[in-house]
Amino acid sequence: MASLVFIDEAGFEEFVSLIYGWSKRGTRIYGEKQGKRGKKENLVAARRKGVKDFIAPMLFMGSLNAEGFEGWLKYHLLPALKELSVLIMDNAPIHRKNTIRQLVGEAGHKVLFLPTYSPDLNDIEHDFGALKRARINANGEKSIDEIIREYCAS
Repeated sequence: MASLVFIDEAGFEEFVSLIYGWSKRGTRIYGEKQGKRGKKENLVAARRKGVKDFIAPMLFMGSLNAEGFEGWLKYHLLPALKELSVLIMDNAPIHRKNTIRQLVGEAGHKVLFLPTYSPDLNDIEHDFGALKRARINANGEKSIDEIIREYCAS
């Protein structure tokens, strides 16, 4: 039986702030929020269905393009997969289907592309949401790397 492996990318802004606030009904809420955009740190990772641990996580600055994604897939993720797997990912423009199918097939695995606009079908999206909430709650006191390690250990 093949193992299901979910793949995705997520970005983390340098300046994070709470996006919700509470007050008595009818009372306005005021808060401070940085108006400028800072550096963006990105994470590309995979995880098995039912296992709360990332496979081949890679943090980097800037954007991820097709060549970068394919390099991560070929040199980091595929060598880390020890059993037959079905790789599940979204239809992002950087996921060049023919190239990815070829790389994955040569390694003995299969690939499944999710329908457009269906992040709820990708299990790793829930992990990324939890990481972003943990980042907001850390108030900049922890690096993304530390947050990821704590999340996977819990």
